[in-house]
Amino acid sequence: MRIYKKLSLPAFFLALVLLIPGFMTSSIPEKEIQSLIAKTNLFNLRFPQERVYLHLDRPSYFANDDLWFKAYVKGSPVNECNLYVEIINTSGQVVSKNLAWIEDGLAYGDIHLPDSLPGGMYQVRAYTNWMRNFDEVWFFRKNLLIWNGRDKKLVPETTELRVRDIDLQFFPEGGTFVTGIPNKVAFKAVDKQGKGIDLRGAVIDESGNRVVEIKSHHQGTGCFTIVPVKGKKYTAEVIFGDDLVKKTDLPKPGDEGVILTANALDPARIEIQVIRKFPDSDKELAPEYLLVAQSGGEVCHHEQFAIQQETTSFELKKNKLPGGIIKFTLFDSRLIPVCERLVFNNHVNVVHLVIKTDKTEYKRREPIKIGVAAFTDQGMPCLTNLSMSVFNTPAILNKEEHPGNIFTHFLLNSELKGIIENPAYYFKDDSITTLVALDHVMMTHGYREFEWKEILGDSFPEIDYQPEPSLELRGRVISANTHRPVVNGEVTMITLKSLLGVYKEKTDSLGKFVFSDLFFYDTVYVSLEAKTRNGKQSAYIEIDSSSTISPKSGYLPQFSVYRKEASRTIPGTIVEPTRNAGWKKWSVNDTVLIGEVNVTARKTYKDDGHPRIYLEADFVLDLAKSNDAPANIFDYIEGKIPGVIYEEKTKTFYARGNKLKIYMDGMEDRMGIVASLPSQWFDKVEYVRSGIFAGVNYAGGILFFYANRGGRFISTPKKSEHMEGARIIGYSVSRKFYTPSYEETPLAEIKEDHRNTLYWNPILKTDSSGVATAAFYQSDDIGDMKIVVEGVTSEGHLCRGISGYRVKY
Repeated sequence: MRIYKKLSLPAFFLALVLLIPGFMTSSIPEKEIQSLIAKTNLFNLRFPQERVYLHLDRPSYFANDDLWFKAYVKGSPVNECNLYVEIINTSGQVVSKNLAWIEDGLAYGDIHLPDSLPGGMYQVRAYTNWMRNFDEVWFFRKNLLIWNGRDKKLVPETTELRVRDIDLQFFPEGGTFVTGIPNKVAFKAVDKQGKGIDLRGAVIDESGNRVVEIKSHHQGTGCFTIVPVKGKKYTAEVIFGDDLVKKTDLPKPGDEGVILTANALDPARIEIQVIRKFPDSDKELAPEYLLVAQSGGEVCHHEQFAIQQETTSFELKKNKLPGGIIKFTLFDSRLIPVCERLVFNNHVNVVHLVIKTDKTEYKRREPIKIGVAAFTDQGMPCLTNLSMSVFNTPAILNKEEHPGNIFTHFLLNSELKGIIENPAYYFKDDSITTLVALDHVMMTHGYREFEWKEILGDSFPEIDYQPEPSLELRGRVISANTHRPVVNGEVTMITLKSLLGVYKEKTDSLGKFVFSDLFFYDTVYVSLEAKTRNGKQSAYIEIDSSSTISPKSGYLPQFSVYRKEASRTIPGTIVEPTRNAGWKKWSVNDTVLIGEVNVTARKTYKDDGHPRIYLEADFVLDLAKSNDAPANIFDYIEGKIPGVIYEEKTKTFYARGNKLKIYMDGMEDRMGIVASLPSQWFDKVEYVRSGIFAGVNYAGGILFFYANRGGRFISTPKKSEHMEGARIIGYSVSRKFYTPSYEETPLAEIKEDHRNTLYWNPILKTDSSGVATAAFYQSDDIGDMKIVVEGVTSEGHLCRGISGYRVKY
């Protein structure tokens, strides 16, 4: 279905236009109708439906790659807030995490994928703290295939399809199924992973008569029309594949009721029908109904009418309605919802993006120039905020025919529950086949997380997570004597490392405190000190980390179980140059012996990801493998490091009569914060007997403490009286994407260039003429390169464009 372009739609002109005459004036009190609308709008005002989309630099990755992203956020209750971006494995564990800051609905950053990451299917997930109040189904999720060259070839494990693994459901249009009149019934068949399964078969009655033949239209969904007979039971008998048979009962039809039908196949209008069936004694009555239309949860129009005949029909002009999904709800005269139908209006405000390269074919390492133009149907230029990715298509591990994008997410996935496979298929053209498939999606997927009964009953959801306009540290102070909250106490927080600051806050009536408006990057260690209102220090500090623990995932990556084959090869979709580059770092064939090299100091990274300013430690204590009970870290390592003596009174380590320096995560611990931390905070302690670092000779040696990587954003150590230490993970440092320059450097001096992502720019903006440009150098790979540009205009309209070029030699 091609999205129709309409670029000038005043926000106030959202009314439904009923074209059929003869609607009776309703006796439903206007006051009650306005109350319903007010409750609905109040609900959406108090509980905005925040949605996040991530544009990634490419569809799949290799271990030791960098994943680059730009976030687009809509419906946020605040203009600036925190965004959590996580990589999740098949067990639901968060293997990597990024904290980005959203400003004006946009954020960007990157995540490094460790070279130790096992190959397989992963998932990138993005959400805000506010979104945690609602169902996780509304989080952004995208499955990622990640390949590790150390692994054998990964092949998805094939499982035999069984009848009990198939979920076949039927959905009467509008939610009602009534005897004696035509009913349109949609169906959907999926496997255990939520993937659609095509079927064919028939609906049979209790006597075994075939009533209607059925067949799926696209990815396990379809629709048929049936006139159920009173007192009869109906069963669908269908076949999956060649011989897998399943029987499923249809819902039991009622003998009276109302049916709401919709037809959106016409390019200009939506046809609505209300069919009523009641006992003959009620035929002379003209019952009154209220039709309410919502877009994005907001009521855009309401209309009262009376049904004078069995069928009432009217038309709605598409260009008078908001684009995207519209929910129609039919209320009876008591304002009880009786029917509901979703319709997709393909008149959506979009902007044309034209992407041009200065050439169609290039040589390796040749400069590439790309121009982007954004304009309306009338040819007017648009100010846009875009993200551009250029990547090597032969290096993509998994090919998707119709993958998701910024349009499919905001217009489809983020509005509907359940998995929508290959969502771009539904926007590929405006053929009847595509429009029918999209309408089947509207009929088979549930809408949003709240029902009318909650809204009308003033039953609001509990809010446990507030928007986070900045970093915060929360906790409470407990008296060491009475074990009760300390009211009106004082908490002092000292931030360590390069960002040194002192902050003070008072506790409230529950002994709680909060340090807000914090803004810093990377990890910051803080020391907290609590006093009662009398200035005494007899109090405990408890750090609240509940809001910073990653929520459990109920939606794990699909096709995540793989079987290893004997062949040690990279998947065939990877081009030969990439294959050589991927294996080169583990090959000894290219090793060359060199003369003596004197290294004074350099920062190294081992597989554990810790930065080191030395090459090798003299002794390594691996706490990650320890099963000992938690203890203070100094007490824990006492006696475990040869030649090191610990003096408990002064909390000092000595070796050969000299005092040892203490470093934490590569920085000297000048404030003595390590001494107050528990052992479970750390995964390694390394001892370097002597050395010169930053021009200073440490004769006694240095103890390097390395904290656990990842995990909680605020870690809580073991309680101690009146003082507490905490490690707060700040905003992730957003790096600049590196592109090499071959303008002046001789090619012979440059090593092989096999970048899979050739160019990434998350802040590409068009100027007043609607134009933006980008330039970079091609890599050593040949083949087809793909250009993807996504973004939003200054007015909030979505835009997307794709292009490409070829490298021949």
